[in-house]
Amino acid sequence: MTRKIFFALVIAMATIGLIGCGKDQSEKVGFIRERVSVVLHEVEQTDLEETVKFTGRLEGEMDIMVFPQMPGTIERIFVDVGEKVPQGRLLVRMKGETLQQAQAQFEAAEQTYERMKSLYEDSLIAPQSYDQARAGYLAAKAGYHQVLDNTELRAPFAGTIVGKYFNEHDVYAPGMRGIVRLATTERLKLPVTIAAKDFRRLSPGMSARITCEVFPDTTFDGKLDHLSPGADPITGLFSGDIILENKGGRLPVGVFVEAEVIVNVIDNALVVPRTSIVADSIAFVFSGGKVERRVVETGLMTSRIVQLTSGVKAGEMVVSRGAVGLRDGLEVHVAGEVGK
Repeated sequence: MTRKIFFALVIAMATIGLIGCGKDQSEKVGFIRERVSVVLHEVEQTDLEETVKFTGRLEGEMDIMVFPQMPGTIERIFVDVGEKVPQGRLLVRMKGETLQQAQAQFEAAEQTYERMKSLYEDSLIAPQSYDQARAGYLAAKAGYHQVLDNTELRAPFAGTIVGKYFNEHDVYAPGMRGIVRLATTERLKLPVTIAAKDFRRLSPGMSARITCEVFPDTTFDGKLDHLSPGADPITGLFSGDIILENKGGRLPVGVFVEAEVIVNVIDNALVVPRTSIVADSIAFVFSGGKVERRVVETGLMTSRIVQLTSGVKAGEMVVSRGAVGLRDGLEVHVAGEVGK
């Protein structure tokens, strides 16, 4: 009997001990949960830029493909890639069988017209005969110059040959790529497509920054030069051009670039990482080992940071990582700080 009582007491004490240990362990677990680890970030005061971003390929301010309007065989190409040419320079000559025919027709029509004109002035022919001769002459002249313009392809402006896509004796047909590409290289443009939501924020003359992989450590300055007065009827998008000076032709035509047009600058803005804001308007400010819940108002927002217009002061530390699930007055463990 005594032995049974002894075992009962041992079991009871063990049970009490387990309950006590469980309670202590529970309290410890609860304490660990309260000490959430967070990363802090200083509320910074800086000038903040609002920009609209574009991407695309650079073109010459004047930039054309040179090709004939009629099919034919390329007789000779007089230029090479990289060559600078003056306005009017002969670039390409097509084989001229059609040109010879058009020239012969033009010369014959011209002779007939001159003869009929003399007879008409002497009142030896009816006005209708003179009018017919004159109309035939003008039509033959226009036809000849059209064929000439499509046989001898000349530079419409001074520029640089930036592309050559055919060889001599190749056959060209309308719809193919141009034979050569002529562009100005001292002044370039970036054609841009503009969404309706951004169009109202832009105006000609706004500054732009251009970067590219060819010169990753260099930023080139440009300006928004042109905006279309209306949207494309199919896409609903607007168009425009960013112009940049390219002295010495440093930037190559055709290179892919990224551009930012600066539409607004906010001086002395208070900014924090976007991850600092919870539920669109809540930030947690750290002080004395605890966090304080603040209602904030946001302003300009980028992909990484957000402007705060009220609720915090410059130099305060906000939770930038680990803010989700926090509550006012909670003690936290600081795992890292940015700033200060």
